[in-house]
Amino acid sequence: MTLAMTLLVRDEVDIVRENIEFHLRQGVDLVVAIDNGSVDGTRDILDEYQRAGVATVFDEAGRDYAQSKWVTKAALYARDALGAEWVLNNDADEFWVPRRGNLKDVIAAYPDASQLNVSRWNMVADHHTLGQSGWREELIYRAAYPLPRTKWQITDLYEGQLPAPYFLLDLPGKALVRTAGLQKVTQGNHSAHFSDEQSHATPPIQIFHYPVRSPKQFEKKVDQGGQAYLANRELPESVGWHWRRWYRMYLEHGIEAPLRDALPSGAQLRAGLAAGDIVREEPFLVPAGLDA
Repeated sequence: MTLAMTLLVRDEVDIVRENIEFHLRQGVDLVVAIDNGSVDGTRDILDEYQRAGVATVFDEAGRDYAQSKWVTKAALYARDALGAEWVLNNDADEFWVPRRGNLKDVIAAYPDASQLNVSRWNMVADHHTLGQSGWREELIYRAAYPLPRTKWQITDLYEGQLPAPYFLLDLPGKALVRTAGLQKVTQGNHSAHFSDEQSHATPPIQIFHYPVRSPKQFEKKVDQGGQAYLANRELPESVGWHWRRWYRMYLEHGIEAPLRDALPSGAQLRAGLAAGDIVREEPFLVPAGLDA
C-alpha cells in the first residue's frame, strides 16, 4: 500500500514540520503539499522535504480559498503520478493518531471501504492566557461531549450567540479516501465523491486538532480566511461560516472578540473540568500513538 498525504498550508511555520514528521512516522509514504503563498518560512520547510524526495510541492497563489479544487488536484496527482492507493487529506494543524499500530495497519483492516470517516478532537486552552507557554503545553483540553449541531441551531450564523465556544461544539470530521474511482475531495476535506457507489467505515483513528495556537497566529488566520471566503464567489455563504463570522467580529472589535467566540475562558475550563464536560488529554506526539 502507498499512502499519500495532501497538505494545504499558508503561513504554518510553527507547526508544519512537526506535522510532516509525525505522519511520516505513522505510515505516510509521501506528501503532496499545496502552498497558498506562504511568506513566513513555511515554503522553505516544504522545499526541504521536496529535496529529500518525500514531498511534491504545488503553488496555489489564489486568494479565494478554493480548497476543494486544490486538494482534489493534489489527491489525483498522488494517485496518477505517484501511485498512491490511499490519500489522507490534511491541514497543518491536524494530527491523525491511530489507536493501534500505524495508519497503514488501520487502513488494511478495511479492505472493502473506500472512505474512512475520522472524528476530531478540537484541542482548546484559556483564551485569556493563550500564547504564554506555547501551544503544545497549553492546548491540552477538549470537550468530553461536544454539543451536536442538532442542539445548537441559531437563527443567524454570523451574529447569533453560540451555545458554547466554537471549538467545544461537535464539528464535522475528515475523510481518509481510497484513490480508486476518486473524483473530488469536498471543501473542508470532510468527504469525497467517487465515480461509483462506495462503502464507508469508521476506523480507530483520532484527529487531534490544534486550530488556535496563539493570538497572533489566530489573528492572521481570521484575517486571511475571512478575506478568502469573501473573495470566493462559487461557495455558498454557509460554507466557511465561522471564518466569515470571525472576520466580521475582528473588523468590528479586534481579535479578542473571535478569540472569546472560539475558545473557553479559564472559568469555563474549570467549571467544565469539575462537571466532567471537559477533559485533559496527555501529549500524544510520540511514534506509538494513543496507546503509548
